[in-house]
Amino acid sequence: MTDRLSRTLSLGGLPTVLLAVLMLGSLVAACGGAEAAAGPPEIKYGRDVCVECNMVISEARFAAAYRMGDGTEKKFDDIGGMLKHGRENSEIADAVAWVHDFHTEQWIEAQAAFYVPTRSVATPMAHGIVAFADLEIAREFAIGVDGEVIDWDTVLLLPIVDGLVGHQHEDDH
Repeated sequence: MTDRLSRTLSLGGLPTVLLAVLMLGSLVAACGGAEAAAGPPEIKYGRDVCVECNMVISEARFAAAYRMGDGTEKKFDDIGGMLKHGRENSEIADAVAWVHDFHTEQWIEAQAAFYVPTRSVATPMAHGIVAFADLEIAREFAIGVDGEVIDWDTVLLLPIVDGLVGHQHEDDH
């Protein structure tokens, strides 16, 4: 053995170096996992199944999803289905949720979206809640369907009436 290697081993240098390399590797892996989980889940339209109703998710403009703190992702074919499932299972309040803009079909963080509950739009499971990224577009849409624009905090408080989320279903009895 060379003197340098002998001194490194006798001073505990190699285990220290190995420990540092392992810690760095773990840190890199953890950061990579966090980055991969930062955005909305990928939905394979026509293949992925809604967690709430077990039907195939086929229309992006109605689809929604959330990720729980442990990384579990849940995908839905209807915003109302996501709300119903998330509330009944006490998951939605602590999850990061996304919805699609009704017109552009782009993902929006659920807290940043503007919602219009309406009976005028036939969503996959008939909840009738659509989302918009732009407040003015949501207002224009709401006027056209005699509805109102609400925010995420209000959406979370909507009643569940006969299995459907929203006040717009209260007259159905």
